[in-house]
Amino acid sequence: MVCTLVVSWAAAAQNISVSSAVGQNITTFVQDNLIGQGVYVTNVKYGNQTGNISKPMIGTFQSNGFLHLQMDSGVVMTTGNISVAPGPNNLTGAYTTVSGAYEDTQLNTYLPSGQSVTTCSTIDFDFVSISPYVTLNYCFASEEYPEWVCSSYNDIFAFLVTGPDPATGATVTKNIAIVPHSVSTANPNGITVGINTVNNGHDNDPSDTSSTPGCTSRFSQFYVVNNYSTGVQYDGFTQKLSANATLVPCTQYHMHISICNVGDGTLDSGVLLEKKSFNSPSAEVNLSHRDADTIERSIPKVLPLTLAGSVYSQGMVAVQFGGNAVVGEDYTVVTDSGVSLSALHPSFNINTGAHSLTFRGTATADLSEPKLIELYLSTALCTSYPALRTYDTIRYILAEDDVVRLRRDTIVAYDTCKQVGVELAIGQHPPFTFHWDPETDIDFPYQQYSTATITESRNYRVSVADARGHTDTTDVYVEVRPRTNGIEQQEVEAQLEVYPNPTDGELNLEADGITQVEVYNVSGVCVFSRRCNDDCRTIDIRPLPAGLYTVRIITNLGIKTERVVVK
Repeated sequence: MVCTLVVSWAAAAQNISVSSAVGQNITTFVQDNLIGQGVYVTNVKYGNQTGNISKPMIGTFQSNGFLHLQMDSGVVMTTGNISVAPGPNNLTGAYTTVSGAYEDTQLNTYLPSGQSVTTCSTIDFDFVSISPYVTLNYCFASEEYPEWVCSSYNDIFAFLVTGPDPATGATVTKNIAIVPHSVSTANPNGITVGINTVNNGHDNDPSDTSSTPGCTSRFSQFYVVNNYSTGVQYDGFTQKLSANATLVPCTQYHMHISICNVGDGTLDSGVLLEKKSFNSPSAEVNLSHRDADTIERSIPKVLPLTLAGSVYSQGMVAVQFGGNAVVGEDYTVVTDSGVSLSALHPSFNINTGAHSLTFRGTATADLSEPKLIELYLSTALCTSYPALRTYDTIRYILAEDDVVRLRRDTIVAYDTCKQVGVELAIGQHPPFTFHWDPETDIDFPYQQYSTATITESRNYRVSVADARGHTDTTDVYVEVRPRTNGIEQQEVEAQLEVYPNPTDGELNLEADGITQVEVYNVSGVCVFSRRCNDDCRTIDIRPLPAGLYTVRIITNLGIKTERVVVK
């Protein structure tokens, strides 16, 4: 008993379910269930009437896990009551009748001579698209499969789009519910989807004939034979297909969606429209930025902008300012065409291609605490249709400059200064670029530390720039003292001792008057530097990798260098 209940519940869960739209406003119903992105819809009608829906021939569906439908939910329109649509497929000729249903005479022109529609379910609306394309995903299903394939008695459906032809400008009407890849020289408008074009062959009923004009089974790859015990009632249906139209963007078109009984009121058919699938791929202003990036007062920040979609020659971007940073007082923002944006001038035009906005803090901004810059951008590519605007937000933190600073220094040497260097007091954004000026007697004037051959005292001007463009300049004075009798160097050598050597990273220094200790690797790069106030008896260089290093010890009496091996 338990197993029977579980199997029964699982099977029922795979039948689609429907909900009638009777009593709902047709405009709200279409906007909520059918309209996606990039389209602006007006003048919506059902059965050529505005207001509330009165016939149970339209509603919504849920697939409930019936995967063969390839759609989770959407709108269902039928030639009878939508209550026929849910499975299981347990009838060979299911149908219902709806009294007073609309007759869509517009579709009579697509029928063979002498035939006409009876009951119809139709939606009409005007629309404007933001790009030159619109799409609508759907599935056509019918109880006329397979018995009436290749007969002259087929229910009909169509998606008719009316408006300017992009190539000629002439007003045309096209049915966009066509078989995929069926446009050819012989069929410039494609082959219409229907029972006689998407099927698995005709039933061998003597009253039918395969010679019916337009009948073919060569598109059977798009047809699903409904031999499932769940899902939908209809005996056959198409795979999920996509209707596509090429349009003139920002121009009004008309859409007419219709499905009708032909000749009689029996054997229901339906078309299922995927939820929110009527849309236009948006062409919009794409902003390349990260939220909460920091703008420093004196360092400009350039924000790239791109107007996508080659069909547009120009769009308009409107800006609304937010945050606690005040445009014009705390910062400025200027377009690449030189337009300075402000509350009085909050918009600018942008052509197709790459552009930019440049943000810069002002010299008078109070940045004792960082401030928030917010720009809310709306883009109008179809300027006559504000509802088609696209939106984006820019956020930056405006802060004081994160500076770089060099130490002012004096280097003392006897007879000849053989090595120079400058210390960074502040520096958080490597890599750093240095320059010693003049370059006289310095071997590597674009490095922080360099070997040298300086025999006369002179002042050097040293500049630095970090990765963000901050700069600083300081003086380094090299004082070369004469040695008259060699006593100074002898005293340094006699009083200084460095041990242990080799070392595991801890060095003991025995000398008087040590003012600075520096350690250089074999490439001549300073990897350790420490100023001393009689506290350099021991230094710890354990973070350094194993290898050979030069220890440079500066004292009041002179400079001593030692080669040290770190194990």
